[in-house]
Amino acid sequence: MPVSSNKLLSRLSRADLRLLEPHLEAVELPVRTQLEARNKRVRHVYFLDKGMASVVANGQHEIEVGIIGREGMSGLSVVLDADRNNRAVHETFMQIGGSGQRLSADPLREAMAASGTMQQVFLRYAHAFLIQATQTALANGRSKIEERLARWLLLAADRMDGNALALTHEFLAMMLGVRRAGVTIALQGLERVGLIAYRRGVITILDREALEKSSNGTYLPLADN
Repeated sequence: MPVSSNKLLSRLSRADLRLLEPHLEAVELPVRTQLEARNKRVRHVYFLDKGMASVVANGQHEIEVGIIGREGMSGLSVVLDADRNNRAVHETFMQIGGSGQRLSADPLREAMAASGTMQQVFLRYAHAFLIQATQTALANGRSKIEERLARWLLLAADRMDGNALALTHEFLAMMLGVRRAGVTIALQGLERVGLIAYRRGVITILDREALEKSSNGTYLPLADN
């Protein structure tokens, strides 16, 4: 198996990992790489090693409902066996480029059927992702833009190496479901009080503890699934 830093794969027993090893393929995942397309069959599952993917709900507007980093995987419709055609409900794409391990959906399904312990690991992650999604819905519905932005930056930093995030105003506006001007004002507010620095498309977290306070209780750290 290719060397992987994905935390889900690292939680599998050696016996369970052997079920997946012949089917895992190391892949590069540049920014905007599509991992899942809305209403399309999920043919591959991705375990991220580096970078971050956004799960985006599409309608008249787009808004991010979840993020995936090296703590997790795409393809939860396969894990949950939610649709016989394995169609994705939302679009998932790389927001920060990286790399990972790609696995066809059928071998994953067969491996989970053969191993209850593997199934348990992936179902626990599905539960953690659901908690993240519901917390996102609460923040989007009740919190100020500044609080939502602080939460999002913390979630992103949890999944990356270091506190520097390559992100544009336009991208953040789409993720938060707000106008670009609103993101600009929120960034300026966080920068003015010394919580972040923003230069040439890179946001650097300077004071994480204060940023957590600015999220006003909307941020939940990554749990050990």
